[in-house]
Amino acid sequence: MRLPRLRRAVVLFFLVYAAAATWPVALLVAEGSPLVLGLPRPMAWAILWILLGFAALLLLDHLENRGAGD
Repeated sequence: MRLPRLRRAVVLFFLVYAAAATWPVALLVAEGSPLVLGLPRPMAWAILWILLGFAALLLLDHLENRGAGD
């Protein structure tokens, strides 16, 4: 994947991230009764998106810096 396409994909991912973490979509997981790894579902949802965002930024950084040494 070319770098500009990857950057657009990461921006699109973070737009989805913002939608998933805010009001209309976050209400889908608002019930706290079933636990996910011992955490209430809304907290697990937030942690999941934080980890996915971290992984996306790590991937972008790795692929951008891969060609920097040339």
